[in-house]
Amino acid sequence: MTLPRIQSLVLRRRVQALAIVLVVPLLAVAPLHLLMPATAKAHGVVTPVQVGISFSPRRAAYLGLDARSAFTRLEAMHFRVIRLTAYWDQIDQDGYGELDWMMSEAKRAGQPIALTVGMKGLGWPEFFIPDSMMPAAGLVQGQDVASDSSLRDATLSFVSDTVLRYRDNPALMAWQIENEPFNRAGPKRLWIDAEFLKDEITRVRQLDGHQRPLIVNAFSHFNLVFDQASARQGFDLRQWLGFEADSAERDGLSVLSRGDVLGLDVYTAIGYSFLGQDHMSHADSDWPDRLARVRDLVRKQGKQAWITEAQAEPWESATDSYADPKSTSPQAIRSIFANLKDAGFSTVLFWGSEYWLWRAEQGDPRWIDTIRAILRGEARAPAMTI
Repeated sequence: MTLPRIQSLVLRRRVQALAIVLVVPLLAVAPLHLLMPATAKAHGVVTPVQVGISFSPRRAAYLGLDARSAFTRLEAMHFRVIRLTAYWDQIDQDGYGELDWMMSEAKRAGQPIALTVGMKGLGWPEFFIPDSMMPAAGLVQGQDVASDSSLRDATLSFVSDTVLRYRDNPALMAWQIENEPFNRAGPKRLWIDAEFLKDEITRVRQLDGHQRPLIVNAFSHFNLVFDQASARQGFDLRQWLGFEADSAERDGLSVLSRGDVLGLDVYTAIGYSFLGQDHMSHADSDWPDRLARVRDLVRKQGKQAWITEAQAEPWESATDSYADPKSTSPQAIRSIFANLKDAGFSTVLFWGSEYWLWRAEQGDPRWIDTIRAILRGEARAPAMTI
C-alpha cells in the first residue's frame, strides 16, 4: 500500500474524529455518573457464535487490494455471513456490475449475504449520494438528510431497484436498512430520521416477498464524550447526570418488528487529534454490561441482537502508526470477541477484513490468523438461512 493511500484512509478517520473532539471541552463539567462504580460484567449463556464480517470493495481498493480476489479469499474462510453495501453513487455512475458479481459469486459458493441498502453505507464518507441527486441548496452541517423531499423520493426509488434486483438470490439472508442512520456521521455529521427509515422498511417488506429479517444498526455506547458527539439529538443533560437517555440503539429498536435485527457497532479504542496532539480514547469499562442490557431488551421484544461491527482494525489518529497500531491488535481482537461472547451475543461480525488481508500481504499474518482461530473455535455455530 502506498503512503498516499494510507493517508487517504487515515484522513477519513481523522476528519470523523474531529467532529467527536468538538465536545471534549465539556469534560470540564464532571458528569455525576462517572463517580459511580462500574457495574458487574454481564454473563450470558455461552453458545457457539456465528462469526461474520463486513466487506467493501472501496476499502479494499484504498489498501491496494484487488477487490474480487479479496472477496473470494474471505469467502473461502466460510464466514457465517458477509455484509455488503449497494453504494448508490457508484451504481449511479457505473451500474450494478460490481455488486452483481459479488452476489453471483456468493450464490455460487453458498455464502450468506446481508445487503445494506439506502443512501448511507459502509465506510467513509458514510453517505453515498450521487451528485445528480443532491439537493440544489446542498446539505448543511448536522442536517436530517431525509428532510429533503426530492432526496427521499430518489432514495426510495434506488432502494426499490436494488431490492427487485436481488430479492430472488438465495444467498441473500437479510437486508440492512441504511447504516447507523440515527448516528451523526461523515464530514457534515448528517443523520436520517425515523419516519423516513420506516418508509424504507415498508418499501423493502412490500417488495422482498421472502420475509427476510431487516437489520437496523447503531454505533453503540463507547463513552460519554463520543456518545454525545454522534447522537442525533446532540448534547443530552440526562445522560451526563446518569439518567437513561435517548439513544441510537433505542431509536433503531423502535422501528423494527419481531424477528428483525438490532445491530450494534462496538469499538473499544479510538485515536483522534486535538490541538495538534494525538490522543487515544477508550470505551468505558462497563461496555460489555451495557451491551448485555441492550441485548436483554431486544430479546424481550422478540427481536434479534447482533454485533454488526466488532473492532478488528485500527482507528488511529495519524498515518505513522497505521501499520503498528495503538488502538487495536490481534490480542485485542481476541479480547473483544471473548467479552461479546460472554455478554451473550451469538452473532458477531468483525470490522476490518480488508486490513487483515493487507497486513498478510505485507508479511504480517497475525491478524488473519487470529480470525481463523476464532472461526475454528466457533465451528459448531449453526449456518445462517432466511
